[in-house]
Amino acid sequence: MSKLYLFVLYLFVSLAVVSCGSKEKPVLRIGMNVEFPPFSSIVDSAYVGVDVDLSHKIAQKLEMPYEIINMEFNTLIQALKSEKIDIIISAMSITDLRSRQVEFTQPYYLAHLVLIAGEKSPQMPVDEKDIGKYKIGVLHGSTAHEYLFRGFVDKDILPSNNLVLYAQNTEAIEALIAGEIDFVVNDSSAAKGFGQTYPVRIGLQLNTKEEYAIAMPRDGKYNEKINNALQDIIDSGELNSILATHIAE
Repeated sequence: MSKLYLFVLYLFVSLAVVSCGSKEKPVLRIGMNVEFPPFSSIVDSAYVGVDVDLSHKIAQKLEMPYEIINMEFNTLIQALKSEKIDIIISAMSITDLRSRQVEFTQPYYLAHLVLIAGEKSPQMPVDEKDIGKYKIGVLHGSTAHEYLFRGFVDKDILPSNNLVLYAQNTEAIEALIAGEIDFVVNDSSAAKGFGQTYPVRIGLQLNTKEEYAIAMPRDGKYNEKINNALQDIIDSGELNSILATHIAE
């Protein structure tokens, strides 16, 4: 066996060992619709908010690098099912329909649906049954969309053309300010966030409960670790600290 052959063999084995030893950790891909203050928004080109901080904590507990992938809200679940992302942290409420497609952690925040009014809005209704008289804007694929469609459009209380769907929350708010719609229905947490940057106000609270949770693939490889990480973040008081930083009570 020649010395050259032995040298080449040694070099090949050495490179293989180094390659195996320096294998990079997989990146945790987190899907998020980054336009839902105070849970997620873009400030000075940086992602900020409750869900952004929670994403950092979850990845930290899992000892994984992570990437936040910004996408439209109504595409998040399909992206999860097609393995384009690993989890969803995006102020996503637990619903029966979603639970048939994904697995949720325990809730990390509780909110309610509310009517949001602008300066050009008519007088705020005092009863939920009066919503059918108005033109309402909602985020496509949101719980507000589902709630109004099932509870009002399907029951012929709200004409279908009076339920206006938007791909982004900001589009709905801007349409409200322009007087193109009468009200927006969204979560109370988002309404407070938009109220800090837009001339809008919170009105009637609807008879709903929104429990935000992390969405994961059914039987996903990280599910147990993520559930444990969230529990640790709750028990340690880290979640309360994150909420206090971004949400004024």
